[in-house]
Amino acid sequence: MISRVKNKFLESFILISVLIVAFIFYLFQDYLSYFDELLAFIFSLIIVYKLGNQSVIYLYKEEKLIVLFLVLLGIIGLLSNYFTLSKNPTQNIAIISDFIVIFKAYIVYFGIRLIKEQIDSEKIIIKLTSIAEVIFYLLFVLVLFDLLFDIFPKEPRYGMQSLKLFFGHPSRFSFAFGFIFMILFHRHINSKKWLLLMVLLVGILSLRVKFFGFVLIAFLIFNFRSYLKRIPRKQILIYIFLLFTSFYFIFKDRISMYFSWENITNGWSRGVLLIKSIYIANDFFPFGTGFGTYAGYFSGKYYSWVYPMYGLDQVWGITRDNYDFIADQFWPMILGQFGWFGLILYTAILYCFIMLFVKLLKMNSEKIISQRMIVPILGIFMLIIDSTSDAIFTQDRAVAIFILIALIVNMQSLQKIKI
Repeated sequence: MISRVKNKFLESFILISVLIVAFIFYLFQDYLSYFDELLAFIFSLIIVYKLGNQSVIYLYKEEKLIVLFLVLLGIIGLLSNYFTLSKNPTQNIAIISDFIVIFKAYIVYFGIRLIKEQIDSEKIIIKLTSIAEVIFYLLFVLVLFDLLFDIFPKEPRYGMQSLKLFFGHPSRFSFAFGFIFMILFHRHINSKKWLLLMVLLVGILSLRVKFFGFVLIAFLIFNFRSYLKRIPRKQILIYIFLLFTSFYFIFKDRISMYFSWENITNGWSRGVLLIKSIYIANDFFPFGTGFGTYAGYFSGKYYSWVYPMYGLDQVWGITRDNYDFIADQFWPMILGQFGWFGLILYTAILYCFIMLFVKLLKMNSEKIISQRMIVPILGIFMLIIDSTSDAIFTQDRAVAIFILIALIVNMQSLQKIKI
């Protein structure tokens, strides 16, 4: 009886948590700003408890590799902090805080994976799907009112007004609809395609190029999902390369605007952070400058020694008094803080996730299970696309996606691996 109550509490906690980090967070940001870090703390305790009390841990081979790569990434970051300590010390609070935000999504993912036997992941997904559909209809009505009565502030974009409602930024608005699309996908792909199409169309009102990329991927899966299972796993990298190459040519003008040499020399913060991360990775080869030192929020809050060293303390949006754009993208942080080896490790982590999802997709002949496994593929691609101009892997949105992914993976058959 006690065990059943505890399990129901865990299920309710996970359901409420994903709703908070994906939607409710934006209504009460002043009160929930550290909720995703709190989740990481709670699930880290669960992981420690499970590792200490369970002789056999159920994980896939790819997940075991991911754990190894994450541990190596953490070691690299801490070693880099140690090596620079004598001449360029980084505040401990910056190191600890940065460590948490970089790994929090993965901590939550593996925490949920390790309590697979204690929760009914399918029940959580069913409830989440029903709630997400209601949320979409509510947001749709709110969008209509906003278009008619101009209730929320908007941002000019391409000669039009991009919507953001109460989400604070158009990219958060688009994420909400992308996330709803992923939740509803497996239930409605065969019955209510019009609803899925509506979700994407409303999300497009954000006018974000990143969401256009997500829509393109969703369109390809919409129409060619039956072929996805036939692609040999060894050829996946080729198709991913071709996909992102096509993205480059489709959105070339927008990419050039962010990363052209002209904008870099004029002090465009995003371009400057990118190019300087290459210099930093070369100067501090092969492990970078360590946690809390570059292109992350806490490197600005506890102003890092790296910025004055490379003259970045004079760039607008990266100064000591105004660091609003210091964490405006993800990959410069990985390259600068963990060097070339860290960049390879993080790329390998994402590759292992993709290989895991493709394997599970191919393993399941049952149609509904096979379609469900498309959702994690969509989720990881959304993260990759957003990370090109947003530090999404360190934010609440990544936590929301990895909760969804973990629940779906929990519903598949597992291999037994001893750790």
